[in-house]
Amino acid sequence: MNITQDDLRNIFFSGYPAATSWDILDELFIALDRDAITYRTEQLVPKDEFYTVSNLVAVIDGLGPQEKGHMALKEIAKRWLWKRYQVKAICETYFNGLHPDVCSADNRFVIECGTTDPSCIQIFLNDASVIWAANIPYPFSDDSYLMLHIFGRGPNYADWQQEKVDVTRSAFQKFHRK
Repeated sequence: MNITQDDLRNIFFSGYPAATSWDILDELFIALDRDAITYRTEQLVPKDEFYTVSNLVAVIDGLGPQEKGHMALKEIAKRWLWKRYQVKAICETYFNGLHPDVCSADNRFVIECGTTDPSCIQIFLNDASVIWAANIPYPFSDDSYLMLHIFGRGPNYADWQQEKVDVTRSAFQKFHRK
């Protein structure tokens, strides 16, 4: 694993330290270290294309406030899913209690865009139909390309999930015995 906790902060919070949920990032970092979750990246488009798409945005659509940059990330994600997997993409549809920015119509691939709560990775990966969940952060000034950060189930995913259930169950049992 060649990823640091600061890398995770940059992936999900676009480098904004004030928004960082370190407890969730720590849990994700541990899962990566234990091979419960896998990580890889794919290059999407040159950063200049992001600005071109952003400037062409005519309709801002989605849940809550959205800006042109966010809409551009969603459009780039949809195009990439079609080019890479030939799957239709849908935006902001209800799935597993959330509304992912972009999801393949068959729910195999889920992409969040921009600043995102990293706990969504685990929520999406808990669904058997999901192959991977990813995020496209806003580009930094020194970036040349937009990157897709992809998280999948690792060989120890089921054990990691069971350990979390066992810890919660143990806490409830202690409370119930009193």
